[in-house]
Amino acid sequence: MLPAEIKFVWNTKLRPLNVLYILQRYMPFIDTIAFASTASLVRPMNPDTCRVLVNISGWMSLAGIALTEVVLTVRTWALWENDIRLSFGLPIFFVCCWAPSFYVLHVFLQTQTFIPSPFPQEFGCTYLGGQSVLYLCLVLLAVYEAGMLLLMLIPAIKSFRSGRWFELTRIVYRDGITYYIVLFAWSAMNVVTIILLSHTALETLFNSYQRVIHTVLTSRAILHMRRQSHWQGLGLDDSEG
Repeated sequence: MLPAEIKFVWNTKLRPLNVLYILQRYMPFIDTIAFASTASLVRPMNPDTCRVLVNISGWMSLAGIALTEVVLTVRTWALWENDIRLSFGLPIFFVCCWAPSFYVLHVFLQTQTFIPSPFPQEFGCTYLGGQSVLYLCLVLLAVYEAGMLLLMLIPAIKSFRSGRWFELTRIVYRDGITYYIVLFAWSAMNVVTIILLSHTALETLFNSYQRVIHTVLTSRAILHMRRQSHWQGLGLDDSEG
């Protein structure tokens, strides 16, 4: 994937969508690998340090997932040929799902409690508990992904019925629909996990995986489309990826 990224992102003009791509692509190296790993693998960790690391990782992770959804939403909007209804509807839908998500994360992080480890040689943070509301973020994310999946299916069916089913069209719809199904399923599984394992250290067991999956699938979708566009000699602007 890296050679394609260098060719179709780094070696092109620094356009708004390229900036979004780069941010969502490399933020996991900070919020997931750097901060989350430090909170799990370093010893000893005092409660204040744990809270700071978890807060930074949490905010960056949610912001990173939101950025991936912005990138995929722009692709969906382009598939609707920049329909004026979606020009207003998509931002409203985005705010309705994501503003509450950030508030829920704020509540969740404010109620997290960490204590000094009773075992001096223990790695990472010792988690005592907090308010179990994080699953609401995943529910809102699943709602947003379900809505975007529906918006992908409608033009896909229309294109298939009209016979306008070219290779680039096939790749765009295949990636978009498949990836949204995967992301929706992962969000649903994560909701169940959080509810079943609430008030335990395993409550956020799959959060890091979901964070990385969002970035990987979004990056692959953009690069696949740009590669196929390049092969067909098409020039796509920002609204098309």
